[in-house]
Amino acid sequence: MDRQAEHSTSAHDIISDSGALLELSNVLNSSTDLDFILGNILLTSMGKLLISRGVVLLEKEKQTYQIKSVKGLRTDHLHSTYFLPPGWEHAVEVTVLENSPDDAIRHFAACCRSCALEIIIPMLLDGRLVGVIGLGGKVSNKPFLSADLTFLESVAAVAATAVKSALKIEELRQLNRRLDSKVQEMNTLFEISREMNTTFDPEDILRTLSYALMGQLRVLRYIVFTLENGTLRPVLTRLPDFVPHSEYQRALAGLRETLVFSEHRVPENPHEQWLHDAGLSTLIPMNTQHQLRGVLCLGQRIGGERFDTSELEYLHALANITISALENARLVKDTIERQRLEQELTVAKIIQNGLLPKALPSPSGYEVAAVNESSQQVGGDYYDVIALSAHEYVLAIADVAGKGVPAALLMANMQAALRTIAPLRLPLPDATARMNAVIHANTGVDKFITFFWGVLDTQAHTLSYVNAGHNPPYLLHADGSMRALTEGGLILGVLDPPPPYASETVSLTPGDTMVSYTDGVSEAMSKDMEEFGDETLRTLLQSNRSLSAHLLLESVRDEILAFTEGAQQSDDITMLIVRRLR
Repeated sequence: MDRQAEHSTSAHDIISDSGALLELSNVLNSSTDLDFILGNILLTSMGKLLISRGVVLLEKEKQTYQIKSVKGLRTDHLHSTYFLPPGWEHAVEVTVLENSPDDAIRHFAACCRSCALEIIIPMLLDGRLVGVIGLGGKVSNKPFLSADLTFLESVAAVAATAVKSALKIEELRQLNRRLDSKVQEMNTLFEISREMNTTFDPEDILRTLSYALMGQLRVLRYIVFTLENGTLRPVLTRLPDFVPHSEYQRALAGLRETLVFSEHRVPENPHEQWLHDAGLSTLIPMNTQHQLRGVLCLGQRIGGERFDTSELEYLHALANITISALENARLVKDTIERQRLEQELTVAKIIQNGLLPKALPSPSGYEVAAVNESSQQVGGDYYDVIALSAHEYVLAIADVAGKGVPAALLMANMQAALRTIAPLRLPLPDATARMNAVIHANTGVDKFITFFWGVLDTQAHTLSYVNAGHNPPYLLHADGSMRALTEGGLILGVLDPPPPYASETVSLTPGDTMVSYTDGVSEAMSKDMEEFGDETLRTLLQSNRSLSAHLLLESVRDEILAFTEGAQQSDDITMLIVRRLR
């Protein structure tokens, strides 16, 4: 090629490189998504020079860098971290790094070589290394030219600003998430406080605390001490091997602030050692009017992780709310005892009514109808509809064994578990197993819950469900066919861990209706002691399948009322119906 042609080619390359850099700058500055930015950095570098593999490392902490994006390599390289000292200014070949006197640089070079990377380009912002780009060799096996390195360093310069901006925005997002978490904590504390202050029964208050510790904070071993006649006595214990000992008095009575045993804070005296040996790792004073009135002692969490600062603050507030509620309960104990039976029914009704949604969501293209009619004896039926997104809704119905306050409180725990676990978007079988663990931890052998739940997707028009021993809901198809939704597993609370739960996904076509109910419907008794029966219910549903959800519900309700006329209602009547309109 003559000199004029070389000059022409070089000028063309410069124009091409400038265009690519300008386009890259526009693309990167149009987004705050870090993965998008890193992907385009690699695509531009690799596409321009015909390279088949590349990585981007970003600063994780001072002089420590982590692989955040890969192309042409296995994803198991992601999140690998390396120590890189400062002082990089230009692109450098891996062969140069391999001869570095610095052990960390040679280790990094060896890892680059194992990934077939040949060149490393620093991303500098104001002279500070924010990350590096690593690239393999060209597909053509040609060496990198000076113009190639200049282009790559220009890419790195453009990328550094975009990456730094994206990291700042992500930092702000994390801050917002932490603020949202704080708001959620405050709302939860408010709900717990309201729950505790609706009763003056110490057992109810401690049970609510127990639900919060096990269901929300995942603590299964704990002891609550309260001050009675000048002595701290255990009033709530979930530490099977706990034996009362006079030594705990000296350690607990002098507690003024939260105490956490760890590698940084070991027991300082024999009294603290006794608590530590008992399996207690966190001690929280329970104060009223700046006076110690109790101590909340916690063991290890499920998984073994320790409480962070925010969680300790939450526990401190929870402890003080609890002791305040217990003190209030103590002040009115005599009154509560005299009115125990009446108060039991009143509290149970409040709890049960509070379980049910105040208003049902209106999924696009669907109709939802529900009813809950309590029998004269308060029971534990429950239904719920929870919006997970604009097109996903949790549908749930449950029935707890037994009646009265214990049943209503257990169902409150069911609701708390459901509303805590559902937003996690775990696979339905795994989420059901988690709820089973919470219920099992809070019940005796004679308490259990039948439970059916699923996720309705109004875009895909599907219902994914798990049936945990509940009366199988019926799916009425517009073509007249009908089937029971039985896939699932064991009822909640009987066994932990249970056999694995199974799930099923069914499609919903226009006119399809899903009818779920509790056994108060099928087992409704006539004055002649005859059951309404499953067969009667199926026939009634099939003959009225073309009705709207509300009319179908009223039709079943009217039939049951006519069937049981003259008889006392023996159980709650609860139904939840969903119909696809279009």
